[in-house]
Amino acid sequence: MDRRSFSKLCYLLMMHRKLKGNRNMSINELVISFLHIIAHNVKNRVLKCQTARSGETISRQFHLILNSILRLHNILLKKPEPIPEDCTDERWKWFKSENGFRIWYFVHLEKLVAAKLPSSSLKATPHIDSRYKLLKRRFHAITKMLNRSSGFGWNDVVKCIITTKDVFNDWVKRHPTTIGLRNKEFPYHDDLMFVWGKDHATGANAETPVDAVEEINLCDEEFDTFNAETHAECYKGEESNDVNQAIRKSETPDSSICPSNKKLTTRKRKGKIDDVLGDLVGEIHKYVIVVNEANEEMKGISTYFKKQTESSDRKMKIYDELIELSEFSGQEIMDVGEYILKDEYNVENFFALPKTFRRNYVVKQLNEIHPK
Repeated sequence: MDRRSFSKLCYLLMMHRKLKGNRNMSINELVISFLHIIAHNVKNRVLKCQTARSGETISRQFHLILNSILRLHNILLKKPEPIPEDCTDERWKWFKSENGFRIWYFVHLEKLVAAKLPSSSLKATPHIDSRYKLLKRRFHAITKMLNRSSGFGWNDVVKCIITTKDVFNDWVKRHPTTIGLRNKEFPYHDDLMFVWGKDHATGANAETPVDAVEEINLCDEEFDTFNAETHAECYKGEESNDVNQAIRKSETPDSSICPSNKKLTTRKRKGKIDDVLGDLVGEIHKYVIVVNEANEEMKGISTYFKKQTESSDRKMKIYDELIELSEFSGQEIMDVGEYILKDEYNVENFFALPKTFRRNYVVKQLNEIHPK
């Protein structure tokens, strides 16, 4: 990309997407960093060292520029001009669309709907178009879950996705557009397989800029809705707190002045933080219990092996102890040693006896071996 094209791209991002630089990097530097990653396939950790920025900052700035460029697809990408049916150029007859929908198929669908439902007044845009996009988005979302991940199944009777709640929640975190599809009937999946079954044959690379922008906008709308609901809940909580404060004040004339909304919000945030910390402490407590149980098991295993080692050492020393008695022949020592080693109890008993009693113990064992 030359300087002229680069300047045009920065101008489009600033004028149409209202992008601005931050206190550390200008808009030109942000675009340069984005193009450098795209052109040279630079890893995040490499660029982090080159620019002295954190990996999270680089990733956030990269996605900011990427989303803005995707939203410029109407300007950057030229729309194809369809070839009319009455074109006389022989070259174009080989390029007629035979695999997908023909041009103006929405208008044809509008006529079919009008024939079936004369009083419906449904139009190609926005009614049929919006339903078409919704069906397509749900079809590809379900197909993606079935083809690319484990833990998902298909109920052929009810015609819906079946999976556990934990697996589905993890999937929704990475694919927000699939919210609500668990156990939701979709009876047209098998029929739509003939229509869109090959659209995403190459995976994520087959996604068009329009589809990407729709998904980005959908995520933004869901995020804004979540923020609005959170703000509404906080506002309701503050109103209820204000009412309670007013009631207490009317009942108690000498009560102090009610705290401000800011203090109430701070108190509510503190309560949420306390809940999170409580959950974290609970998880740490569970982890400590598991570690303590593992330590007890390791101690038991260690004690077992220690006893086994001590027993082996005693067995190796038993002949030395018998030789020290020096009152028995070699054959008697071998017979007694072999007899004692057959039973672990005899070994423990032999070493537990004082040395003054070991001679009598050996004589007893010899009498059992060679009874008179």
